[in-house]
Amino acid sequence: MNRLSCLLALLLLIAVAVPATAGQWPHERDGFMLGFNLGAGTATAKPDVGESDSGGGGSGSFRAAWAFSNQFLVGLESTAWVGTTDLDTELTLSSYKLNFTWYPAAKGWFLRGGFGAGTARISTTIFGPEWSVSDSGGSFGVGAGHEWRLTRTFALGVAVDYCTIDLDEDSNFSNFDFVNYTAQLNWYF
Repeated sequence: MNRLSCLLALLLLIAVAVPATAGQWPHERDGFMLGFNLGAGTATAKPDVGESDSGGGGSGSFRAAWAFSNQFLVGLESTAWVGTTDLDTELTLSSYKLNFTWYPAAKGWFLRGGFGAGTARISTTIFGPEWSVSDSGGSFGVGAGHEWRLTRTFALGVAVDYCTIDLDEDSNFSNFDFVNYTAQLNWYF
């Protein structure tokens, strides 16, 4: 949890320091956009039988989008969370979504959401030799944040994203949820 506290402190520092240098560049979105997020988060594995298992880890995402207006983007996003749960189980979650982003005032605040597919991989050595299992299913995610335009084409921001992955019926787990707290880097071309 110490890493998560450090990340939240860093995101708070960005949120306070960046606006002082931002503002001279207007938020103009028209055409192609690339974005990366890096940070940390928490995940919860929800088995069909038994108790849920949670843990912390690293997170990241990549997105490519098209801005139809100054307020609306549509794109593809890949989001991942990698970490260890409370039961010393390594967990890797991946989500691939069609994402919609809305900038309500055509400024820096945004809301986003999307749906698509997801995968979960569990690895452990609790019962002797290492074993792993993976499965896939549907995925849904929502997020919110703020970005500051630092140059004509580059924006730095902070975001909080929630994602759920519902696995196929033949899996021992019904779904996985993860929340990512990230710094984001966006380029508008």
